Amino acid sequence: MAAVIDVSDRTYKYYEQEKRELPASAALKICEAFDVNIEWLLTGRGKMRRSDAPEFAEACSLAVLAEHQGRELNLPIDKLAKIIGFVAQQASQSNEAPTELATKYFETL
Repeated sequence: MAAVIDVSDRTYKYYEQEKRELPASAALKICEAFDVNIEWLLTGRGKMRRSDAPEFAEACSLAVLAEHQGRELNLPIDKLAKIIGFVAQQASQSNEAPTELATKYFETL
């Protein structure tokens, strides 16, 4: 973990033991590396992973369905479900917006 946030092992242990405040830059690195929600990391409230939030799932679904409708395609529902899952997985790993990923996906069809 220390290597991920680019600090010494000792410094990281101080963060864990709450002997030192975790800087915002280190918190963001942790969140990006491990798909962790910043609110959960700092306060223990909310969903642990950004991808667990209902709003995130809804955003991914709406992005795929809008792109599908805008291109006037007629894909079966099981194919759309797989695309939504793929977009959600990619969005949670890359921090790209679901709308951008949905557009990129449909451009490859």
